[in-house]
Amino acid sequence: MQTVRAALLCAALVAAPAFAQGEAPVIVEGGRPTAVVSYADLNLASNSGVATLNGRVSRAASNICVSNTRKDLSAHLAELNCFKSAMAGAKTQIDRAVADSRTQLASSGAIKVAAR
Repeated sequence: MQTVRAALLCAALVAAPAFAQGEAPVIVEGGRPTAVVSYADLNLASNSGVATLNGRVSRAASNICVSNTRKDLSAHLAELNCFKSAMAGAKTQIDRAVADSRTQLASSGAIKVAAR
């Protein structure tokens, strides 16, 4: 019985970070949709950690800027501009977080990705 409990506890602990890494929650801040992307579980001193964060931020920007519906060219370009602007705004935050990771042991920070 104790072995089963230990196995269930281990499975729950392994699954928890994967669940936490799901889609970034979207809030409205300053009248703009904004996604908050956590990097608390990442090692930003490693290339793979930075790549994972960039992927999360890109998905968040896509979620708040791009719809998966048919649209005319002007609407498509507006979505593309929103995505590019959101990524540009997040890049400075990513760069700061990566730089901070070199001088701090750990961080529980997050990146705000905002539609423009």
